[in-house]
Amino acid sequence: MITICYYISDYGLGHAARSIAIIRSLIRQSRCRLRLIVCSSRALAFIRASLKDCNEAEIEYHQVSSDLGYLLKEGSIELDLDLMSKRYEAYIASFPGEVEREKAFLLQNKASLVVSDISPIPLLAANQVNIRSVGLSNFTWFTAYKQMLEEGRLAPLYDAYSQMDHFIALPGAEKEPHWGRRDAIRTEFFCRVPDEWEITKLRARINPDRSKCIVFFALGMSVDVHDLSELAMWEDDRCRFIVSSNMAIERENVFRIPGDYTESQNYVAIADVVITKPGWGTVSEAVKLNKPLVLLDRNFFAEDRHTVEALKGRHPYRLIEWEQLKRAMVTEPFLTSIRTHHEAQAQVSVECKQEQDALQVISDYLAALVM
Repeated sequence: MITICYYISDYGLGHAARSIAIIRSLIRQSRCRLRLIVCSSRALAFIRASLKDCNEAEIEYHQVSSDLGYLLKEGSIELDLDLMSKRYEAYIASFPGEVEREKAFLLQNKASLVVSDISPIPLLAANQVNIRSVGLSNFTWFTAYKQMLEEGRLAPLYDAYSQMDHFIALPGAEKEPHWGRRDAIRTEFFCRVPDEWEITKLRARINPDRSKCIVFFALGMSVDVHDLSELAMWEDDRCRFIVSSNMAIERENVFRIPGDYTESQNYVAIADVVITKPGWGTVSEAVKLNKPLVLLDRNFFAEDRHTVEALKGRHPYRLIEWEQLKRAMVTEPFLTSIRTHHEAQAQVSVECKQEQDALQVISDYLAALVM
């Protein structure tokens, strides 16, 4: 029996969604008996529901403290820097106690490997009890906070991430420090595999005669914007809109994803265009399912900028300011402009065109570390 403790940040559900894809792939391809302990906090219910059919492995769950994440002003997409500064101090002060707790947990469960996306605490704990660790992400909280906090205050995060043995760098991580004391690999975008039968059912319900433009519009579960009802696009009867469960929009042409529905990639699969913040999870679904992107420009977030950089030459997208988005109509010329912009800048290399399946690469890499 090989025990992997897999820690997942629960700021939003993007980390959980991509980790679910990896866990499913790892279970499917494993040639030995696996015991997976999934460690998270607010995302645990979502993860449990998503993995309920994975009978090929023993899966357990462990409640742990969440990462700090980003703290936004109420009803806004803007950072609350004052609150970030205050909460960060408390977060760092909690490190010693949380590390001691996870050290005891790892030893008690005889962990063979620790995977973290991308909490620093389990990486510190694993190092102190000599268990091999893997960080996996498109960013770290160290680089995410560099524009928000004085660099000297970030030393505890840098030190923690420096303890990871291996790093799996997802698209967007190109400007990260050289994490991984033993080695590091780079991968391409990936997402959970859509279900063709479910796609057929959703399309029959939302766009049965294929006459409408289907717009997938999601800002993420961690963003609560109050003035969504003011968006001009809702008035366009040529469109049908799919929105996340936390978006309180009541229109005949708006379909809200049910709160207990876990497989959002099925909704992305029937869309003609995806409008979102540059969160890695939804962006990756759009890339893998070949949907043009309209991305909310949040230039202050380094993570967003680096994800957008990773799209250049790979996938059609357009950046848009919030005030522009409020007035935008999703017409055919609008969609054409996204594709035209992409064609003008596309410099896709042979390597990118012949990319390996990222889930296969990651699964093989993790399996090799515990064999």
